Amino acid sequence: MDARPIGLFDSGLGGLTAARALEELLPGENLIYFGDSANAPYGVRSLPDLERLARANAAFLLRYDVKAILVACGTVSSTVLPSVRPACPVPMFDVVRPACARAAEAGFRRIAVAATEATIRSGAFDRQLRMECPGLQVFSKACQSLVVTVEQGHFRPGDKAAEAAVAAELEPVRAFGPQAVLLACTHFPLLQDQISAFLGDGVELISVGMEAARALRDYLQQNDLLAPRSRGEHRWFTSGSARDFGVLAEVFLGHSVRAEHARALSAGDCDG
Repeated sequence: MDARPIGLFDSGLGGLTAARALEELLPGENLIYFGDSANAPYGVRSLPDLERLARANAAFLLRYDVKAILVACGTVSSTVLPSVRPACPVPMFDVVRPACARAAEAGFRRIAVAATEATIRSGAFDRQLRMECPGLQVFSKACQSLVVTVEQGHFRPGDKAAEAAVAAELEPVRAFGPQAVLLACTHFPLLQDQISAFLGDGVELISVGMEAARALRDYLQQNDLLAPRSRGEHRWFTSGSARDFGVLAEVFLGHSVRAEHARALSAGDCDG
């Protein structure tokens, strides 16, 4: 057993999809979440910037003696995580491999990948999917504006701005006719209602945050690292406005959130 908390980081609100999944799957675990809203969006940043920010975010979480870090950011997971992970003293979980494995298990033959610009440029999901499923037809689409849509608070059901943004970004995806869409940015499941309505009920949506949370749960169970408690405590940090973050987080998570401000990070390393 291991009572230490689990750490998560993302560029802002998107990683809350993974946090919500962990709340459901592992209610006894303490969580430390950091949303780097001051440096968002990550999807348009250079690789050196992304590596610097990823190291700083991990260093922040390590101050709280976390036992594992879930990189709840598709951009970081698909680009610089391989160079950041070796220096980190605790396991770091990405959102690429678990989601691609889920798609492979389901036996889909036509899959679309919706992600940030940096993630699409990296080709990480495309490569992993084709490795898992030889012969798979993959259509990748950068949907950078959806990150901004979510960060501005446009993700509630019936939000016209959210519906318009989804339609504008995902029309090529709908034309491709996928059996499933891999939501390769953790922001995108916040728009799941709008995306599902636009694409139709016959298209399955795969949340990278949920699949990563399941992979982390399995690891903790298999290594006897679950916390010895029935209900955990959670802390929510943001480098942006704590008030704004808390208001939007409560809408998505469905419970009260006392967000705390942490300074915008610009340097640091996994080993502190």
